[in-house]
Amino acid sequence: MKRFLAFLCVSALVFCLTSPVMAGGIDNKHNFSAEYIRTLNRNAATDSADATVYNPAGVVRMEDGLYGNLSGQFVTKKYTNTVGGVELQTDKGDIVPSLFGLWGKGRWAAYGAFTVPAGGGSVDYEDGSATTVAIGQGIMASANFMANALLAANMLVPYSPYDTIKGMSIEGESKYLGVTLGGAFAINDMFSVSLGGRYIDATKIDAKGAVTIGASAGTGPLGSFSDIPAAIEYKQTATGWGGIIGLDVAPSEQSNIALRYETRTELDFEYEVKTDSLGILPMLGVVDNAKMRRDLPALLGFGAYYQFTPEFKVDANLTWYFNKSADWEGAEDDVDDGYDVGLALEYAFIPQLIGSVGYMWTETGIEPDYMLPEAPELDAHSIAGGLKWVAMPALDINLSVMKTFYQDATTTTGIKYEKDVIVIALGLQYKFW
Repeated sequence: MKRFLAFLCVSALVFCLTSPVMAGGIDNKHNFSAEYIRTLNRNAATDSADATVYNPAGVVRMEDGLYGNLSGQFVTKKYTNTVGGVELQTDKGDIVPSLFGLWGKGRWAAYGAFTVPAGGGSVDYEDGSATTVAIGQGIMASANFMANALLAANMLVPYSPYDTIKGMSIEGESKYLGVTLGGAFAINDMFSVSLGGRYIDATKIDAKGAVTIGASAGTGPLGSFSDIPAAIEYKQTATGWGGIIGLDVAPSEQSNIALRYETRTELDFEYEVKTDSLGILPMLGVVDNAKMRRDLPALLGFGAYYQFTPEFKVDANLTWYFNKSADWEGAEDDVDDGYDVGLALEYAFIPQLIGSVGYMWTETGIEPDYMLPEAPELDAHSIAGGLKWVAMPALDINLSVMKTFYQDATTTTGIKYEKDVIVIALGLQYKFW
């Protein structure tokens, strides 16, 4: 029983590794800029410095100069676990920043970016979640087993005194901070290539949970039954490097095609156990300095656009997440690869004001039984829209909003997962020269 309870605690609390804030891969996140929130389809972008992370080979097609681009996203979200007809929720909001820099001259370009390529959020289930319910039930089963053994030893009628979860909570935060550096080169007017690297610092990963069980009767043949509290708190840290290569093809002045491949990033997470009142985490090797492998999967981004008229443009995107090729300590065997596919329309009302709408379908590649209860990786439809305003020749302002409609999912044990997310983003881009 103790080993079963330990498994519940450890496997549940590692939800903080991914804690997604919107549609995307199981681990990989793609919402890096206000321009992305405005369209949801940026894999062939050649019009803004955020292309450094979406179409790095295409940045050479921008006008020569030095660009700085800053985006901030405010995420409102509500995640719900429904267990036995009871809804357990978190509605903690998040702020996700990003910064892009680009220098281009002639056939050459250099770029850098600060993004949050995974995680990016926090959850706080003040009244518990499906995980804490399972942990509480496990503690009750273990406590009742020992109580029955004691009653039987004293020739008393066995029964199960512990029958109430008196309190429970679980919370965590997950942010992978990524720094990207690279360069691009235009081979000729049609073809350009890029090569870059990204350093990931996954140090903002914390999780803690608490459960208290009690006996509603209060007393029994052997006296009173005291409440049994349980608490676990730990953090995980990891760093790693990955490579990014890109290819951009411009068949004509009106069209563009782009490919981007990001290698998987090897991440060996190290535990720092702060609290373990159950004293059972070491049974699973979860002790200070213990390691757990959880790579950030490789991905392939494909995009294309066509400028039908000077005012009207259409973008199409596909992003493929290679979940099964990552090392997740065997958990990758329980998932499939995932993908995003979408379409965006842009229209320039006047040269200084561009409007857009976008759509994206996300298939995560994971079944409900393997999802993380606190941040379930649900399939989703996303719609987005916004405006780009050229406030002055050197300054662009993007304001955008995205709504994601997640597909509810229910596990084989009857636990229902739901999510509701809205993202509002503001971006500023300035061309210094």
